[in-house]
Parts: sequence; C-alpha cells; structure tokens
Amino acid sequence: MRDYTSANLSTPNSVAIVEVDRLVKASAIRQLIVGWRAEDVKSAAGAKPFVDETAALALILLQLRLERPTLISDMAKTFHRLSPRQRAVIGLRHDGEDTRVYGRIGDAVKRLIALVDEFPGRRDKILSRDEFRAMIAGRDPADCRKRRERMFLLGNTLVEGTWKMLPREVRERWEGNIAQDATLVPLQGQRGNPAGHNLNERRRSINSDGGYYQRAGSHGAMTHSDAREANKASPGAKNKGTSIGKSTWGVEAELARLVPNLHDDPDLFPLITLGVSYHIPGAITGEGVRMLNSFVDRGHRPNHYIVDRAYPGGKFQEFHLPARLLGVKLVFDYKDKALGVQLHHTSGFVQVSGAWYLDNLPDVHRDADKVVLVARNKFDAEINRIEKTNPTDAERAEGKGKAGKELAPAEELYEKQLAQRAKYMLTYKGHIQPDGSRRYIIPTDAPGYPKWKAQKGSHQSQSIVMTLPTAKEIEDDVNAGGLKNEQYFAYGTAPWKHAYGLRNGVESANRNVKRAQFEDIATPDKRGVRGNTFTYIVVAMSIVAENLRQMVSFFKRKLALKTIHSKNNYIPSLFWQSDNSVPAPEPEPRPPW
Repeated sequence: MRDYTSANLSTPNSVAIVEVDRLVKASAIRQLIVGWRAEDVKSAAGAKPFVDETAALALILLQLRLERPTLISDMAKTFHRLSPRQRAVIGLRHDGEDTRVYGRIGDAVKRLIALVDEFPGRRDKILSRDEFRAMIAGRDPADCRKRRERMFLLGNTLVEGTWKMLPREVRERWEGNIAQDATLVPLQGQRGNPAGHNLNERRRSINSDGGYYQRAGSHGAMTHSDAREANKASPGAKNKGTSIGKSTWGVEAELARLVPNLHDDPDLFPLITLGVSYHIPGAITGEGVRMLNSFVDRGHRPNHYIVDRAYPGGKFQEFHLPARLLGVKLVFDYKDKALGVQLHHTSGFVQVSGAWYLDNLPDVHRDADKVVLVARNKFDAEINRIEKTNPTDAERAEGKGKAGKELAPAEELYEKQLAQRAKYMLTYKGHIQPDGSRRYIIPTDAPGYPKWKAQKGSHQSQSIVMTLPTAKEIEDDVNAGGLKNEQYFAYGTAPWKHAYGLRNGVESANRNVKRAQFEDIATPDKRGVRGNTFTYIVVAMSIVAENLRQMVSFFKRKLALKTIHSKNNYIPSLFWQSDNSVPAPEPEPRPPW
C-alpha cells in the first residue's frame, strides 16, 4: 500500500494503466468482445483497427479512474499523454498520425456500441415523426433483445472482474448478502421525447429512447400527451400524465451491491457492486430475478436479498417465487396500505405484514404496524414543518427532540406488541420446494393454542405445507397463497430492521458514482456520445471505477498504521507494507487479518 500511494502521487497515469490492464485480464472481457464481433461480421478480412473495441472500453475506464470526462476529445488528449509503453499495455496502437487519433477512438466507440446496442438508429439529428416511425419499424425485435442481453453481460462481466481481483481469502468472507436499488442517470436533452409507443408526434431531443423519471411510485412518468395516446390505445386504461417540468429525462441503472454479513464485523470485505443492469425509468419488471440469475450463473449463492417496496410490488410469479426457488431470503418493505392483515388461510391462519400467525391473534397485534405508522407519519410531518421554517440548529434540535418524545411511547408500545405477536407466529422450516410449496412449524405453545386447535377447520398437525394457488385463485387475488408478501424476517422486528438497514449501502454507491469529484454520471454533458447505450457503457465502467476505489479504501483501512481520514489517506508513510521494518497493524479479533 505504501508503494501504491507513492506511485499514485507521482505517476497517477501509470497506476491507473495497471488497474485497467488487470481488470481487462481478470474479467476476460476481450474474449467476450472478440466472440461477439466474430458472430456479427461477415468476414475477418481487412486491416486491423488501430483502436479496437476492447481498447476503447479500457480507455473509457482509464478516463474515469483519472477523473476525466468520457468525451471523445478528452479521451484523445489522454491518448496523447500516454507513453508508447502505456498505450501498448491497454492495446492502443499508434502510427504517429496524431490528427487521426480522435477519429480512430470515435470509430472504436461506435463499433463497441454496435455490438451491444438495443436501440439502433439515427443519432445525428432530432427526428421528425416520419423519421422516428421509420427508425422504429427498421428495428429487429429479436436482434434488439440479443444486444440487450449482450449489454447486460458486458456490464456484469466487468464488475465480476473487480471481484476476481480481490484475494480469495477476502472473497470467501462474504456470506452472499446483497442489496439492489435503481438510480436515475439523466440524458442530454431535458425536454425529453414522446414515449416510444407514441408515433404521432415528432421528437423533441436527439436522445429519443430514454424515458421520464419521477421519484414517486415505480419512477416511470408519462407526459399528458403520452397518457392520452396510451388511453386511446387501451380503452379503459387510466394513465395519468405529468408535466415535463416535474420529471427528468433519462434512464435508470440497477445496482446490486454486497452488504455486510449479518452477525460479523461489518468491514470484512470491500462493499463493491457485483451486479448492474439498465432500463427505461419504471420498467423494472423482471429486473430483480434477472440480476439474481446472473449471480447464480457466475457461481455466487445469493443469501439475504434486500430490496425496496418497488421490487415485490409486482406479480409473485415474476419475482417472489423465482427468487425463493433459488434459495434466496427476501427482505423488503411494504407500501403503507399493505401493512396489517393481508390474507386468511382456511386452516386457521392469518397473514399479517408478511408473516403467518394463528388466527386467534388479537386485533391489537394485527393492527400494530398500522398504528405505529400513524405516529411515525405524524413525526415526519412535524419534522418537515420545522424544516420549512428555516430553523437554526438549536431550533431544529429542539423541535426534533420534542417530536421524538411524542413518538417514543408509540415505538415502545410497538416493540411490546411485536414481542407478543411473535408467540403466535408460524416459523419457516427448510427451503421452498420445486413445486413452490413451503413448510411451516405451528407454535403449539402459543396463547390459546388448545382452544384454537379445537376450532372447526383448524390444522391439527404440528406443521403445515402451504402450496401455490391455482390460476383461478390468482385471478381473484394477487396475494393468493400469501407468497407475494412473505419475507424471511418478521416485519418490524429487530432482525428485519438490521437487515433492511443494510440497504443504505447500495444507496451510498448510487451517490458515489454521481459525485462531481468522481464519475459524475449525473452530468450527461460529460458523456458526449449520444444514445442510451453509450450511457449504459459509461455507467458500467463507472461502477468498475467505484469498485476499484472501494477496494483501495478497504486495504488502506486494514493497513493503516495510524487513524486515516480524508486529510491524510494519501500519505504513503501512514501505511504498512511487507518489506518495511514497521510491524503490521494488530489483526482484527474476528476474523484474523
């Protein structure tokens, strides 16, 4: 680490070149790209390009590691700053024709985009109505799907490469816990465009394949004109429009990040992003399972999978069931209206906030989540009211303290109610079966159990197997069978709060890649190439850069001889290395370092 920090101070280009080279080799991304190119081209004849697709990808990552924009002009400047040896390391050829460098890099980027572009078409102008119609008509759906899968594979192959760069001993500490979340990536042309299905209007900006983003709901937004067109196409639909000024034109990136083991030191391994995907805002259907399958295909075993309320909001066949069949332990939140009693089972059980209980559970315990929610909403409203008055720090602290005192009795009562409710709860046993059935143990020591068992229809055994609902039952009730709302930890309990709180890690990653001093994916002007696909590529490489930064920070924490912070973490003498006479830092009590 001492050598690394010294080199990074004196020759940052060289350090970044080594990192890029190691990533390309660890991920084997060159082989993947060469295979796609061989599949697409009709003949391998012709002159070899001076800058191939893999070199273009490496140059994009180099820009991000050096905290420079990914404009073609800026990449050309970096090309000229590199020594012949540095260029050779990452596959950049040069014949001395300096004036041709910009064009060669631009052509390489275009070829890279073409390999993975699910949105082929013109990007040289704002399209008229007829031009847009012609572009859409010219797209081959099967080919677009193939290239969409390639883009997904490209991103996840790259982030997997950062994982492979870690020592095996560090990788083996991770128990498989993951948090997934989506984040907005703005596109150029903030006026946006009519939706892709709206073929009756001309486009308003060059990036015609994005979508409008809003914070509420699933994040997808429609303009008023798009809503009218959608309602005409589907009589009975009730789509509502949003003004352009209240939404943002862009795409969404899905990030799946490692989170700490639940019962260990939270700093056993670097918390890097291990899964990435991309879509139009709001189009999240299938994204959760798609990411899970990618983890499994790469040899990982996802354990606790932590998501917000958007992911389990769909059909259980599209997320809950496939995830459970993979052995995943889901942890998620509910919309307010989904709390409380969710389903009654004919064998004497009731589902409350995702868990199953004997149906003699008192009403006060059934409604506990809703009651405390009212108190929490009142607390939030009071905090918002205080903030609107532009308070001083003292006034803010006083107001928050007073509101907190009013909330405290409700929280204390809720904790007691959860403890009582747990006595009636069925406990999950084993794993979900291939047919979707799952076994629960009945709490025979629950209050009133003998009387409950004596009721007509109550289940008599000490365990029960719950099966999937029939197609007819699903038509009548989206939560038929209860699988849609089931999760691993009982909602609101301390284990649930601890696990769900780890989701903050993925939100932290979202913020990091948007920061101006780092990758700054929130600023589309730093990505000059138009279209969704180049944005997707830059997002993937930004995640790689963020992972590398997290890995370096992790090892700095472990090898620091003194307390480090932002003011001194670049000073070489503060870190231990094996060829130095200074003894290594004391190992962590668990596990040994």
